[in-house]
Amino acid sequence: MKNHRLPLIAALLMLGAALPVQAFDLVGAWQAARDYNADFAAARAQRDAGQEKAVQGRSQLLPQASLSGNYNYNNPLQPKTTQDAYGRPVSDMHYENHGYSVNMQQPLFDVGKYTGYKKGKIGTELADTTFDAAEQQLILDISQAYFDVLRAQDTLAATRASKKTYQNLLEQAKTAFEVGTATITDTHEAQAGYDGAVAQEISDANNLELAQNNLKRLTGLEPAGIQTVRDQLPLVPPKPAGLDAWVDMAQRNSLKIKGAEQNLQLAEQTITEKRGNHLPTVNLTAGYSDNISNQPGTLPSAQHTRGSQVGVTVTLPLFAGGGINSQVREAVALRDAARDQLESTRRQVKEDVRKAFLGVTNGAALVRAQQQLLVSAKSKVESTRLGKEVGIRTSIDLLQAEQAYYTALTTLANAKYSYLTARLALAQSAGQLQPDTLGEVNQLIVR
Repeated sequence: MKNHRLPLIAALLMLGAALPVQAFDLVGAWQAARDYNADFAAARAQRDAGQEKAVQGRSQLLPQASLSGNYNYNNPLQPKTTQDAYGRPVSDMHYENHGYSVNMQQPLFDVGKYTGYKKGKIGTELADTTFDAAEQQLILDISQAYFDVLRAQDTLAATRASKKTYQNLLEQAKTAFEVGTATITDTHEAQAGYDGAVAQEISDANNLELAQNNLKRLTGLEPAGIQTVRDQLPLVPPKPAGLDAWVDMAQRNSLKIKGAEQNLQLAEQTITEKRGNHLPTVNLTAGYSDNISNQPGTLPSAQHTRGSQVGVTVTLPLFAGGGINSQVREAVALRDAARDQLESTRRQVKEDVRKAFLGVTNGAALVRAQQQLLVSAKSKVESTRLGKEVGIRTSIDLLQAEQAYYTALTTLANAKYSYLTARLALAQSAGQLQPDTLGEVNQLIVR
């Protein structure tokens, strides 16, 4: 029976192998990562959890109501005879009592609960900021992984072309040696060049596999479906064009700075909360109770009691062993740390903006220069090949020209992908990296 299944299994495997791989571009990779990436899913869950902080903080200022009930069965171990309120003998046997009560408490003055309310609001805002930062970071990570695959593909293609050139030269050197027109040194040089190209091909293939695995880990997509970038990139200058304008934009909109500011606000509220422990708390209390007891010897009027009460409770702390003062000093120190961290974040963002801005402006100039270098390298290959045919250039000259051309190809690819990454990094540093931004870049670069 199993032998009959083998052809069917083989046919299914061949059909699966023949199915086309889903093609995807930069936006497609991002959309897949939003649903697939576990880190981003965790960030989304953290954001949802942070939304509850505002609700929890607000609840401390609202009335707190509770319902309680009780039931007791009393069974004396040594019953005795007593007299009731009228002087009649009563046997002290078992009896029951039960009841319930409803209580409500409303804070009137409580610094700790009020600061808890404000901290809850800030905590929810911080959760939103953290999630937005995670979203921007995922966009940048996906773009970097996408470009890393393309860079590795271009590098491997250039290396394989270089290896083919070395292989042709090696064959020519061997033939020339056999017919006596070249020395064994030429063959050894060609063999060394070919062996080096083989080793470089193995290294580049390994780098490509690593880059593909990283992209698949982030998106769940098969890297074979990746779409390449057009040869001639539109080198759009950053808008605004000045570095100072980008720095100002980043100081206003950077999510890193915004998160550090919110952490400072939380630290300041904590100081207020700890200092408030020195102050009194005032609460409005109200309640209603209903109790029934059949205890022998009690008056009938006392067997069923009901009542309500309304009052104000004031609690003033007198001495806490120095703990409150210590908590205040701790909160002040943490506030100072948060303030210093905010300043450090501002400086780091400024440096990130400068680095990314130069990566865009200088990167565009570098791409143009490398494009021109590639044209020159290609012209040199053609002229050297022609010179070899007429006898004024050697095979070594042609090999060197072709190697320079392949090097120019690889350098141009690196310059293109570095420029594109810098554009996205600049938008992230200024707090402007959104899915729409990624879509605009995608339309410019994808074939």
